[in-house]
Amino acid sequence: MERIEVNVQTGEVQIIQLTADEIAAAQNQYAAWQAEQPAALAAPTVEQLQAQLASISAQLTALQNKAGA
Repeated sequence: MERIEVNVQTGEVQIIQLTADEIAAAQNQYAAWQAEQPAALAAPTVEQLQAQLASISAQLTALQNKAGA
């Protein structure tokens, strides 16, 4: 892995190889960031979608029964 440093005054560009410690720190930081991300970003499972569908169906039935009463 490497990082790029640019001197904005001179325009000089340097490509610097990361040390093993810097790579480990970057990987740990990325893993921590991933763990913080909400589970909602993950695609729902078939079972979760079926449970939502059953819940919505039950709500519709209850509303229909209320409207018919």
